[in-house]
Amino acid sequence: MKRVTRERLEPYFRLHKDANFTMIRNWTGESTEELFYTLCDEYGLLVWNDFSLSTQGYNLEPLDDELFLSNARDIVLRFRNHPSIAIWCPRNEGYAPDILEDGFQEIVNTVDGTRHYHGNSRCLNLCPSGPWHYIDNQLEYLTERANGFSTELGAPSVPTVETLRKFIPEEDLWPIGDVWYYHDLHYESFDWKNYIRDVEKLGMAPSRSADEFCSRAQFINYNLYRNMFETWNQKMWNYASGLLLWMSHPAWPSVIWQVYSYDYETHGAFYGAKKACEPIHVQWNSVNGKLQVINTTLGKISNAKASFKIYNLKGQKLYEKKISVNLDANGLTDCMEVFVPSEINELSLVRTQLLDQKGHTISYNDYWVNPAAPSNFSVLQKGGKAKLQLKSKKVKKTEERILIQAEIKNNSDLVATGIKVNVRDKESGQALLPVYVSEGYFNLLPGECKRIDIEMPEKQGYKEFYLSFDEWIR
Repeated sequence: MKRVTRERLEPYFRLHKDANFTMIRNWTGESTEELFYTLCDEYGLLVWNDFSLSTQGYNLEPLDDELFLSNARDIVLRFRNHPSIAIWCPRNEGYAPDILEDGFQEIVNTVDGTRHYHGNSRCLNLCPSGPWHYIDNQLEYLTERANGFSTELGAPSVPTVETLRKFIPEEDLWPIGDVWYYHDLHYESFDWKNYIRDVEKLGMAPSRSADEFCSRAQFINYNLYRNMFETWNQKMWNYASGLLLWMSHPAWPSVIWQVYSYDYETHGAFYGAKKACEPIHVQWNSVNGKLQVINTTLGKISNAKASFKIYNLKGQKLYEKKISVNLDANGLTDCMEVFVPSEINELSLVRTQLLDQKGHTISYNDYWVNPAAPSNFSVLQKGGKAKLQLKSKKVKKTEERILIQAEIKNNSDLVATGIKVNVRDKESGQALLPVYVSEGYFNLLPGECKRIDIEMPEKQGYKEFYLSFDEWIR
């Protein structure tokens, strides 16, 4: 009989909304709380709602069919007036037994009659589920995935070390051991060894602490989750129509399958997904060279400019290509075909950008590429951290929230990589959560300045706080 307060539950829905997600799957009907559907209504999140049958051929079937159908009827009667519900589905990964299938269809048609009933979560005009493991060649997402609608795609997602310390004792924090395994790092079939290997390849030497490992992991997490959604983006309105993650929300303190951690901290996976799912999004497919803009809004954009620029680690521009584009509403536009020139053979930052006719940035997107060694990014460690400065800060307080506008500037001659902003309690130094930050794990060129919008609930009684910002990897 799960009961969760609005105070605890609502920030998770706000984070889904902020990540630009548009649908939540209530997997096997795990939530039967009115508040779950109410919050989906309020935040404009559609619901794919399963009934309470788990995987066909793997879990037991109900012993009392009539009792089960009576329960399903009560669920539909109770929640049918919530506009967020979009789909009723009998179970996870499989078809319902015939008697239940007939019953489900009769219930949805007669008691509701306004929603789509979909008889299988993966085999009926949908993609197969998964994979749920780490794919070390992330180009595989571009070349072999995104065919139709997928209700489950997942990957590892190690949180920040600050979150890790909340559920792993210091003596068990490093090296990786049994307590990590207990929190889900124990699936040989999910290629954890390859994930750990690639995290370690980001450094000049193996991680000496959980702090180093978790910082490096955010580079992997950001790119991994962004790539998943951009893969579907590139085929949207063609033969790919949607992607749901397994999972967006962690079932408990975990190191896998999450875009934020249980304590509301937003790590690399969150901001990678948020970037890819922004309503107007510019992206680059390194396989076919297409620079694309995905416009999921209902407004056309005329006389925009799309650009593709390459910078070295000193922030010097090595290459640039621009084009004028007109963007249709609710559609995908192929702007141009562009590749990294053959003479560039060093680790470089590729920045794609979409500007309106007044020169204001609508969307930008950064990619790290290393033509000489595609999976080697360890050179990012060289040169040390950039010199970041909090240029200005404005704070506005209301009865319900605190709004902060901060400008961060890179005062060094290096590209600042993967900048993460946190609001911290002045006395304890602990991150204040939940806090909603407009961007995270972003890059700044030398001399570049970026405005960050931050919101946090006033009711938590935050008194004195400060902003912290750090880079990944270094």
